[in-house]
Amino acid sequence: MRELAAFSVLGLFLLACGGSEPPPESPPPPEPVRPTVETTPPPAKPAEPAAEAPKEEPKPAEKPAAPEPQFTEGMSVADAVKAVPVGAERANIDQETLSEPIKEFSVYEPCKPGAAHIKLKIAVWDSKAVGIDVTATPKNEKLVACVKEQIKKLTWKAHVKSLNTVEYSF
Repeated sequence: MRELAAFSVLGLFLLACGGSEPPPESPPPPEPVRPTVETTPPPAKPAEPAAEAPKEEPKPAEKPAAPEPQFTEGMSVADAVKAVPVGAERANIDQETLSEPIKEFSVYEPCKPGAAHIKLKIAVWDSKAVGIDVTATPKNEKLVACVKEQIKKLTWKAHVKSLNTVEYSF
């Protein structure tokens, strides 16, 4: 048994020390740039018509900006995510900043949540809630509708035209 352990340790040692790849070869040094001598063409004969001026090459158009997403009233978070076009610029806002306005219990006091457990998932675009998912336990549709209305009134400090989502429960 002792021999097996010794061979195992020796095998691992050899594998760890001998298994690396050789370092990559360094690229050859760049060739020195030689100055070129340009010769001027002989003057054109006066009998020939003047050559047209070379046309400017059209510059490649800048990448068009992604169109603004169209958010509708009452969207869920999944619908808001689907509304954002592919290739839209993304600016991530940290969860702490996104959860600030929804942490205040005073936001929900008009809804009188009592002992209900509420889970929120909110999609935020340009400081406004554009997609809201609310679930209440025990199930209470009036409470859910009231919480959604309260969230729609909120604004976030970060004014970025990027979709960010935040989850919160109380």
